[in-house]
Amino acid sequence: MKRIVIALLAALLYQGSYAQQQIVLKGTIKGDLKGYNKMYIYSRTYHDSAVITNGHYTINIPFKEPVFLMLYPEYIQAQRQMYVPFGILMDKPVTYTVTSDIEKGMSASVVKGSEAVELLQAYTKTKETAWKQVRETLKKEFGQPWMDEKSPRHVEFETRQKALQQEHLVPLLQQLVKQHPNSFAAVFSLGEAREMMSADQQERLYADLSPAMKQTKEAMEFHQFTEGIKNSAVGKKVKNFTLPDEKDQSLSFSQFKGKYVLIDFWASWCSPCRQSFPHMREVFQQYKDQHFDIYSISIDKSKADWLKAVAQENNPWKQALDNINIAGSGFAITGVPTTYLISPDGEILMKEVGFEPDGSGAIEKKLAELFGGAAKPGAKPAAATKTMKAVPMTPMQ
Repeated sequence: MKRIVIALLAALLYQGSYAQQQIVLKGTIKGDLKGYNKMYIYSRTYHDSAVITNGHYTINIPFKEPVFLMLYPEYIQAQRQMYVPFGILMDKPVTYTVTSDIEKGMSASVVKGSEAVELLQAYTKTKETAWKQVRETLKKEFGQPWMDEKSPRHVEFETRQKALQQEHLVPLLQQLVKQHPNSFAAVFSLGEAREMMSADQQERLYADLSPAMKQTKEAMEFHQFTEGIKNSAVGKKVKNFTLPDEKDQSLSFSQFKGKYVLIDFWASWCSPCRQSFPHMREVFQQYKDQHFDIYSISIDKSKADWLKAVAQENNPWKQALDNINIAGSGFAITGVPTTYLISPDGEILMKEVGFEPDGSGAIEKKLAELFGGAAKPGAKPAAATKTMKAVPMTPMQ
């Protein structure tokens, strides 16, 4: 009990000591901006900008908790140059400096400030070298460093890729956490483990964190995700959970008992999610009278954005906002859209990541098998004619 109290106090001191403070981001950018003198900074829930004067700019950011924000120069947008997203982890209300060169690209920028951002930058470079080894090996063995999901060798390719990640990338992340258990850089990097590490490996990774870091929101959500891997296995029974609907009324999953339920995890900012809804409405209309229902759960961090999207889509099934991280703790969601088909007695039957607009997805085939027939194809936008992959969830939105 004493250890738990100490850990909680440490976490509160870590988070509470920064209340009502701000981050100062000072940037220097070398090169000809061709008159496009703005620097944008953003995340899914934050947007701001600054004017670049004589190669310098300053952005003040209110600090409530650690953030990961992306920098986007106006000249790249104006000249339609290819942009590789460049983000900065800012875990403390201190001054961060960013030194960039137009000719080298934003990804070559040097960031200084807290220990965490500098540690993360060094780790990222080491990781890039490891990824290069993975890609070169895949190219040598398969003729290319990537493979389309519809390729007959895709399963073989994916298995080999995961093995190479275990060999080259997993040890780097394990070393980072073990050597820097009290750094937010270690906590931030945990998200990488969701795709390439087993549940047991993830548990050991979490165990290596310091007591204070274990109590951060990001670390606790990672720990919940590990539990979600176990909870969401096919054949498992869904544990009852309650979320608020768009009218702030409590919606319990037990209300769906006795029906086949398609649980749809989505977000207002997810284009494939929004594009999937017209066809999902067709599926709903076809099967709604056969003990079938759809339940959409949004992972939005902004309630206002979620409510706006709900109103715009006007879907004829129940909606809820995930304010307790059921996406992680119950279903181990790594990207949206992701759907689960649940049996009338609450058993997980299938999982599907992404969306097939032509009705050829595994879950739709199962529905046709259960109820007979197939979803009637309808008019779809040009953007929805091909398989749409899930949009990955970021560690910090």
